Amino acid sequence: MNHLYSVFKKYPQVFIDTRKDLSDAMFFAVGQKDDKGVHRGNQFAEAAINSGKAAFAVINDPQLKNKYSNDNRYILVEDGEKSLQQLAAFHRTQLKLPFLAIAGSNGKTTVKELLQAVLSSKLKTFSTQGNLNNHLGVPLSLLSVDDSFDIALIEIGANHLEETRFLAEIIQPDFGLITNCGKDHLGEYGSVANIIKANKELYDVLSETNKTAFVSCNDELLVEMSSHVQNRLFYGQGKNIRAEILDTPFLEIKLFDDQNSIDIQSNLFGRFWLDALLGAAAVGLNRGVELKEIKEAIENYQPAALRSQLVKGQDNKILLDCYNANPSSMEVFLKEIQQSSMQDSKILVLGEMLELGKFSQYEHQKLINSINPELYDDIIVIGDEFLKTELHEIKNLRHFLSREETEVYLHRQNYKDKYFFVKGSRGNRLELLMQMYL
Repeated sequence: MNHLYSVFKKYPQVFIDTRKDLSDAMFFAVGQKDDKGVHRGNQFAEAAINSGKAAFAVINDPQLKNKYSNDNRYILVEDGEKSLQQLAAFHRTQLKLPFLAIAGSNGKTTVKELLQAVLSSKLKTFSTQGNLNNHLGVPLSLLSVDDSFDIALIEIGANHLEETRFLAEIIQPDFGLITNCGKDHLGEYGSVANIIKANKELYDVLSETNKTAFVSCNDELLVEMSSHVQNRLFYGQGKNIRAEILDTPFLEIKLFDDQNSIDIQSNLFGRFWLDALLGAAAVGLNRGVELKEIKEAIENYQPAALRSQLVKGQDNKILLDCYNANPSSMEVFLKEIQQSSMQDSKILVLGEMLELGKFSQYEHQKLINSINPELYDDIIVIGDEFLKTELHEIKNLRHFLSREETEVYLHRQNYKDKYFFVKGSRGNRLELLMQMYL
């Protein structure tokens, strides 16, 4: 590790993808292993060095190392993936800035981006880029941090037990925040109980290392889950940092700290984002950001593409919330639309929810049952999973097996002055469906 870290200090850019600019960077060969334990990424190592101009390639293929036995740019390790993780964990020990880890079922990326917006008003803030939140993404994120930053926000994405713990132990967070516990990756986890257990792993690591958790008092489950954490900073009902909802569906709140209050108009659709705004405010206030700076940051924040993103087309408005979907996020999305006083003519477009395993039929039927057809001019559901449900009782509902079939139908319509509400799993790519209306 000493040799690998000395190389990293000289060439501190790390990549696992040869499509990136590898000039003066380190390339790690990772990916699936063959029957000899050699990572698939080894076959790209020569290209990384030659055409990619990488400074070093970290490989685990002895034959490749033998081929270049006199070339010290090829560093042979036992396992490229583990070496990447170990390098990141060691690098973390050398950094003096505080780290905040974000876990949970829904809204992690939005919370991370809200935190980035709030904290950046006062501090040089690093945050996870894109979806680099898994067993490879977290190490790559950590290796992008240096002591020029004042704080680092690292998102944890997991879909099986012990993964959150594993990643949290690499991050070694000073602070942690869990957004909620929903029904994400239900097929992989096998039960809601396992989802709760998996998310709690971040609290477990914070407890074991005597670090601090930011906990929403609006969520009794999170309060209970974090009871063993010695250091908790609470926000929400009954606490100094709390909020009142002033208006919806685009959430407007009155935010209170221990002495003052301020009105904030966000660009987030749905009251279910209240805890996200409160969490960002709580962390910001803890780090010295003032209320007026929090207001400005939140009001200027625009949701990331496909995450409650409002797009105004030539003739229609479209709310794109189709980066991901699971039963929990679908439930609150529909509830917000159907409780809203919005007078717009509405079109509902729902894609199937993936990774539900044996729970799929039940959860899709539950979703269908929750739709109030009287509120929509048209209801469109897309995907095989809806075939297992009873759809015939909703007269204005149309089912299509694919996005392509749906496009044919939509091309025949002459929708104008409609408000489209679009939500589905990432695999549905529903944003492509709506391009004709942009």
